[in-house]
Amino acid sequence: MRLAKASAIVFSMTLAGLSALAGGRAREASAQDAKPAQNGDKLVYADFESAQDNRPVSSHGGLIQIVSYQESPSSQSSFKGLAGSNPPAPELVRLKQGDPNHAIAFDYQLASPNQYAGVGVEVHGEPDKDGKPVADDLSEYKFVSLQIYATGVPSLRLELQSRGQGLGAPQAFPQTTFKVAQGLNTYKIPLKTLLQPEWAQPRVAVKDVLKKLTAVAVTAYCAPCTPAKGTVVVDNIVFEK
Repeated sequence: MRLAKASAIVFSMTLAGLSALAGGRAREASAQDAKPAQNGDKLVYADFESAQDNRPVSSHGGLIQIVSYQESPSSQSSFKGLAGSNPPAPELVRLKQGDPNHAIAFDYQLASPNQYAGVGVEVHGEPDKDGKPVADDLSEYKFVSLQIYATGVPSLRLELQSRGQGLGAPQAFPQTTFKVAQGLNTYKIPLKTLLQPEWAQPRVAVKDVLKKLTAVAVTAYCAPCTPAKGTVVVDNIVFEK
């Protein structure tokens, strides 16, 4: 898999440190006023510059939530995000004092023994309608880029999801993993490299998911697991031709 990286900032912080630097949560903005920046070659899926009901949303006002899983009920994954949010949401933070740019962040902890476990964020492109995901057709795009800062694990997983759109209920959607370097970096991932795990059923192709895309997920994971904890910061999820 080919990744393009451009180092921007090197730092080591917990979510509490990021929040303190930001002076707490960013002020709420109107999600209805937020439109994804788009030109002929790029579409900004989420830049995290807007919030609704005190929680971050995507560029079209879609839900952003923290999700977690583990093999063993006795070795639970745990996380810390936006206090009091339901469903759980990441914190909206600034990375540098005085910088108006926002990102989302959460702390996580993966426990053992577990053959697999993970904590991540699901970013819905559109607001849910009647409690169901709404799809975007992004099949014309060839790459997705995103800015990531992560500690505690060597790699993250990127997954494209299409729920409730007639593709069945796959146990896992097309996905890929990418190694994370120190600091805040931009990772550019060819969409054609995303594949379902061999065990996942029913089978779906990434081109079909992109035609009915409901969410982008970024996950800190382990398989098999040794105890791990850290912070994940995500900014600027952009689809590119």
